[in-house]
Amino acid sequence: MKIDAVLGETDQGLGSPVLAVASGSVLAGFGNHRSDLDLLVLVDNDRLTRFPVQSHEHGTLIDVNVRQAAKVRGHAAWLRDGAWPSAESVTQDAWNHRRRTLKTTTRLALGLPLAAAEPWDSWQAGLGEPWLARVVEQWWTVEAHRLARAVRLLRRDRPMVAATRGREAVVAALNARAAAGGQLYFTEKWVGEKLRVLGDEAGLAVLREVLAPPLRPDDRVARCLRLVDELVPVERPLHSVLRWATGVGTATLDDRTVVDRWQLRALEVRRTDLPESGAEDVLWSGPPDVDPPEDIHRLFVHDMLWLGVAEPDAEVTG
Repeated sequence: MKIDAVLGETDQGLGSPVLAVASGSVLAGFGNHRSDLDLLVLVDNDRLTRFPVQSHEHGTLIDVNVRQAAKVRGHAAWLRDGAWPSAESVTQDAWNHRRRTLKTTTRLALGLPLAAAEPWDSWQAGLGEPWLARVVEQWWTVEAHRLARAVRLLRRDRPMVAATRGREAVVAALNARAAAGGQLYFTEKWVGEKLRVLGDEAGLAVLREVLAPPLRPDDRVARCLRLVDELVPVERPLHSVLRWATGVGTATLDDRTVVDRWQLRALEVRRTDLPESGAEDVLWSGPPDVDPPEDIHRLFVHDMLWLGVAEPDAEVTG
């Protein structure tokens, strides 16, 4: 495809692009003939949040995402300068927002600029500074320990789910290892290719090991927890933070509370002092070697709670 043809896709009638960048797995060197081409287009339009368009006009899928330029720049500054993870900001929505922001920012940094007006050309070039590698490695490290904490809470009641989360935790830790080596492309599925580029045979061996189906879930869980601690040690233990998961509803009945998820399944706990559904209150928090009370633990095991991790702060003991 010629660059002029790709540039033609940046005009979606939402304003002239101040920055247009071709990105994605193809530009990162990992894609194949079935991969799409991602096109990030920033415009000065304060009424726009996110506007995705897919185009097949040129014989391959082009995934065009038009974003408000000032908002994207603000989010990148938040990544660079903000303290994370802190207990008050560790919510499911905030976690997902940080992941999306990292994906957008890294793709802008690693992509091919097709059009750039001043000062957006220098801003895009500045995304390649060391702070971006730091926050990408930090994300994968924290995510690995968050998933490892979920493993510890699940292993007694749901060993196969715990083994699956253990695999995900090790994959996150390997992504942190790849980021430390300079591979910042922010999609977990390409971790093998990132390790291959780095010549990391030890990392690839670990990846092959954890992707194999677990014949003994208990053994796999223990192995994955050891691997996370070896691959991405942290100076200070991250504390668990449990809040309601998305889609939870609550109803108080006499001496108990019925908790449902998407009104498809429900669980009863014998207490009436739980926060209302939709609230962002912390139900429980604590260090990684301390388990929550049994009723809170049961809510988590049955997927009614979302688990985050944060720097130690004032604990909510439930």
